[in-house]
Amino acid sequence: MEIKLVKSAGFCFGVERAIDLAVESSKKYNNKKIFTIGHIIHNNDVVNYLEKRQVEAITPEEAVNIKDSVVILRSHGVEKELLETVKKNNNIIVDAICPYVKKIHKYVDKLKNENYFVIIVGDKGHPEVNAIYSFSDKDNSIIIADEKDHEFIKIFEKKIKKIGIVAQTTQEFDNFEKICKRLLPLKIELRIFNTICDATSKRQKESIEVAKESDIMIVIGGKHSANTKRLKEICEKIQPDTYHIENEKELEKKWFDNKKTVGITAGASTPSTIIDNVLKAIKNQNFHSKII
Repeated sequence: MEIKLVKSAGFCFGVERAIDLAVESSKKYNNKKIFTIGHIIHNNDVVNYLEKRQVEAITPEEAVNIKDSVVILRSHGVEKELLETVKKNNNIIVDAICPYVKKIHKYVDKLKNENYFVIIVGDKGHPEVNAIYSFSDKDNSIIIADEKDHEFIKIFEKKIKKIGIVAQTTQEFDNFEKICKRLLPLKIELRIFNTICDATSKRQKESIEVAKESDIMIVIGGKHSANTKRLKEICEKIQPDTYHIENEKELEKKWFDNKKTVGITAGASTPSTIIDNVLKAIKNQNFHSKII
């Protein structure tokens, strides 16, 4: 059985940086309580790893009441109002927000100050998108998932003079491009910031190529990870036998019956150790799951 691993699978720069900062903080501030607002990344294994080092994940609602502690800002970003509150409560702030995400905050803030109507292309309810949205004028901005989104369709009914567009870093470029193209006929001032992370685009393109050459596709990553779920959707369009797993324990022997080539990719929040464990399990036919 041949195994093809996507070259850019696994941790991206922003995720690796966030984890390193969290680990460093656990060593530097071992006499203080340490919290992350939400999971620092969408990967249960990493969250459990940090918990063992006394780094506790809390909800945004809980973060409001945290005082005199160490608060780590997760890679996805934190809503502007919440950040201001946390800073006022005499906490030590460790900024682990991905620099590419922070750049989007600046773009949105600039667009708001220049009176642009802001469109944020992203997954509604995702922490990164919520944080981006908090930097906008909520009466003059919207979040849309795709060109069929009813909120997007309403744009064409409004008398808007100028529009600025940004995207969640893990969006699929084709989706972002379709939305931008739909707006061009409006003949209004349009400012487009392609804020999709280069690592995301590269990983998606490489995954597509591997999926074309494989009899089965395994996508590794957290079940709540937006970029991993998107990888699964992209691969599934090409190779219907695509499976999303968090680790090697979820592999099932029956998936590999009569398969000659296995393609493997992984989301930006997936540690190399988990990828290695999946590779070993497939190579050794060492599956934990029962055959159904």
